[in-house]
Amino acid sequence: MRILYATDASAYREMPLAVCIPKTKDDLKTLIQFAAANHTSLIPRTAGTSLAGQVVGNGIVVDVSKHFNKILELNEKENWVIVEPGVVRDELNLFLKPHHLFYGPETSTANRAMIGGMIGNNSCGSNSILYKSTREHLLEVTALLSDGTEVVFGDITTEQFHVKCELPTLEGNIYRHIRQLLSSPAVRDE
Repeated sequence: MRILYATDASAYREMPLAVCIPKTKDDLKTLIQFAAANHTSLIPRTAGTSLAGQVVGNGIVVDVSKHFNKILELNEKENWVIVEPGVVRDELNLFLKPHHLFYGPETSTANRAMIGGMIGNNSCGSNSILYKSTREHLLEVTALLSDGTEVVFGDITTEQFHVKCELPTLEGNIYRHIRQLLSSPAVRDE
């Protein structure tokens, strides 16, 4: 298993410490705790179609493609869908087609590329001028932070941003770091 996960679609190869195929969100939280306690990294992975070695490394590869591959909800009225990271892009579009919807980022590996990897890489493809990149289609992400807490990242108001900055948590640290990065007028102008 380690040899299989030592490569992706790139020319890179690095033997991972281990490979895990979690079945539940609790499994993911256990992996996060284990990695923190053992001072190692987790490498989230779906199909491994990336071309620049994004999902190879010497940490623990966490393959979410096997059990986190469901389309959870479709809202036809508002034109959005909730999916797990292991949903294949072309399979999503087959699901959406009867509803006259289409998920645009058009990667060359769309019949294998999974949404989680597309988000991690901000995938776009050769028709990105027309279909845009993944981030331009992303409304929000539910994520597990390095301390195991579950958070939702999406559009927030300025007031909500200031409230998040006051949280005494890792999520609050992230928002405070963003505030610090953007505090320079030169950075904001750029």
